[in-house]
Amino acid sequence: MKKLGILLVCFLLPTLQWAQDTDELPENDQIRAQRAAYITQRLHLTTTEATYFWSVYNEYEVERRKLFQQFANTRQLPSSEAQAAALIEQRLELEADLLALKRRYYQRLKGQVPASKLVDLPDAEREFKRDLLRQLQQRRLPNRGG
Repeated sequence: MKKLGILLVCFLLPTLQWAQDTDELPENDQIRAQRAAYITQRLHLTTTEATYFWSVYNEYEVERRKLFQQFANTRQLPSSEAQAAALIEQRLELEADLLALKRRYYQRLKGQVPASKLVDLPDAEREFKRDLLRQLQQRRLPNRGG
């Protein structure tokens, strides 16, 4: 339990700094901390691995958001086939840029975090999102049967 507290502090400090450095509205800090704890536990990261992982992962998330923001800023509803085709090409370029970004950050991470742990990252992210959505849905449903 003490390790988890240390991990959360190591994660929250860079996150709070990141939130101050960007113009975006930061994610809910509680959700961010839950995600960090969930993924750290799911990947079985040691304290050293988790500290390095979250510093690199937070940088990755900033870069990823920038890519999506660039796409959102240029995206318009197509009024012709040519514009629709151009939008599809932009989307494909975004996906290629995202893949290149993932490769670049994977290269940085694999030096400090074993690939055997990193391979579970996409599943852990998906599971966390699914659990979070389930929790939100349960809160929104009226209390029945009582």
